[in-house]
Amino acid sequence: MRGDYAVPTLFNGNFDAVAAQLDSQPIPGWSLYNGDNKSVLQSSLVNRNSITTLSNPVVGSNSGSINYALKLGTGDSITHNPFVVPDWGNLRFDVFAPTQSGTLNVKLETIDGQSKNVIINLAQDANFQIDAANNNNTESIKNIYSDIENKIGFGRKGFETFQLKLNLTDLEIADFRGKSAKITFSLDGGDSVYIDNVFFKSEHLKFGNPTQARWNPSNSTYKNNLLLEKPQYAVSYNADTKIANWVGWKVDKTWVTRPKTQPGELPNGLIKRPEFIADPDLFASGLSTYDGNIFTGLGMDRGHLSPDRDRRRHPKDQLATYLTTNLIAQSMDNNRFFVPGSNSPADASAWFNIEDKVIAPRVAQGQELYIFAGAIGNNPNVQKKTNVPELLDDLFNGELINQGNTSPSNLSNRQIHIPRWTWKTIMAGEQPGAEVTSSNIETFAYMTPNVAEPDWTLSLDGVANPLNNNMFSPFLDNVRPKITGKTDWRNPDTWRVTLPELTKILNERNRVRNYAFDFDFFSNLP
Repeated sequence: MRGDYAVPTLFNGNFDAVAAQLDSQPIPGWSLYNGDNKSVLQSSLVNRNSITTLSNPVVGSNSGSINYALKLGTGDSITHNPFVVPDWGNLRFDVFAPTQSGTLNVKLETIDGQSKNVIINLAQDANFQIDAANNNNTESIKNIYSDIENKIGFGRKGFETFQLKLNLTDLEIADFRGKSAKITFSLDGGDSVYIDNVFFKSEHLKFGNPTQARWNPSNSTYKNNLLLEKPQYAVSYNADTKIANWVGWKVDKTWVTRPKTQPGELPNGLIKRPEFIADPDLFASGLSTYDGNIFTGLGMDRGHLSPDRDRRRHPKDQLATYLTTNLIAQSMDNNRFFVPGSNSPADASAWFNIEDKVIAPRVAQGQELYIFAGAIGNNPNVQKKTNVPELLDDLFNGELINQGNTSPSNLSNRQIHIPRWTWKTIMAGEQPGAEVTSSNIETFAYMTPNVAEPDWTLSLDGVANPLNNNMFSPFLDNVRPKITGKTDWRNPDTWRVTLPELTKILNERNRVRNYAFDFDFFSNLP
C-alpha cells in the first residue's frame, strides 16, 4: 500500500482504500467510530491533486492517480477501527495545516484503557533563529528544539510528518505492544486540517530496520541497538560505542529544496551553524548523553551522519540533524570540500563527493533515495589532523589551526568511539512512490577511512588501498589496486564495495564485539 511497508502497519492509514468515493458512506477502516453525528464520511476525503494551496500534492508514480487525504473541520473527530499495536515503531501521521488556528489532538487508547496522546499546535509556526549570539548555547538550542517539535514547519506548504512517540517503560511496553487499540484524531478550535499516511514505524525504514533495533533501554540486548525515531530520520544507537550503529533517512526533491523567502519575511532558522545537542529521546532512555561542545579542541570535524543538506525544506528539519545521536568524530580529510569555488571532485573528500556527485544528482533528477550511514572501529589515539595543503594553510585569528595532531582525550575519557571507518549505503528507486523489490533497486555502498589522507609529497609511488586489511579482505571479492595520488584517494569509486560485502563486514564487526544483532538492509522486501 502506498505510503507504508509491504505489509501495512495500519489498514487504510493513507485513506486510499476506496474503490469509488461515495460521499454518504463511511471510510473503510475508520467506520466504527467517527463522531456522534457521523459527519466524517467519504465526503471528507480530498484528492491531494485538488488542494491548490499544497506545494507538492503527489510525486512520481502517483502523480496521475487519485491520492486521498482526510480533511477535518472544526469540531470533527475520527477514530480508526480496533487494531493490534505493532511490536515496534512510533505512530506517525502527515499534517497539512494551511491556516494558523486550532489544535490537532491525537490519542492512542488500548482496549484496557491505557492511553498516550500528543497535541499538534496548528496555530503557531515553528519559527526560531539561531545566530552568532546563541549558536553555542546548548541550553538555548535544546529549548528551541523542544518548543518547535509539535508546531507547524513545512506543514504550512506541504504534508509534514509528526509522531506520537511510544518511548515506553517496561510496564508500558506490556500495556501497549501487541494489544488491541484505537486511534482518534480530533480538531479543536481550528478551521480545517488535512491528515494523511497514518501508520506505525518510520517511513525512513521502508526497506528494512537493518538491525531490528527496538526501543527497550532496560533490555541489555537493545542498549546497543536502541531505536530512536524522528520525523526526519531514524537511528540505532549503541550505548557501548556512544555513537549510532546507523542513521537512516529518505531523501527526495521535497526534502532538499530550500523554500524561497517571501517579501518582508524575517530571517528564520539556522543563520549560523548551531552546536550539536544531546538527543532528548536518549535522555529519556536513562542512558548517558553529551552535547557537541565536548568536541571543542579535538582537531576533527563534528560530522553529520544524516547531513543537514538533505533536510533543507524547513529550518525545523535542518535543526533536527544537530543531535549528538547523529554525530561522529570525522577527520576533516574524510568530510570537507577543500577548495572554495571549485566543482572538481579532486578538490573534495570522497565522503563529500558521495553526497555531491552520487546522491545530489539523483535527487535532482527526481529519484527517491533511502540512505543509511554509520561508522565502525575505534581509534582513541593521537593522529594527524590533515595532510590536505589547503586545510593546512587555514588561519583563524592569525593561527594555523589545522596543523599538528588531534587531542582525543575529551572523547576517549568518556569512552566515545572515534571511528576508523565511515560507511554509507544508498538505495535508489526509479521514482518516488514506485513499488520496489530488492531486484529493481539500484544500490551503492562505500567504506571510507576516517583518517588524514596520505602526505602525497612522501608517497610519490602511491599507497596500498587500506581496504586490503586482514579484517575486510576475507569479505571482499577483489583485491584493491594501489592508490596513486589524491585524485584516486578522493574518488568515491576507490571506496565502493557491494552491499553484500558491506553487510558481511558489519556483521563480522558485530561478532567480534559480541553484539546480538546482524545487519540486513532489505528485511522488509520480498
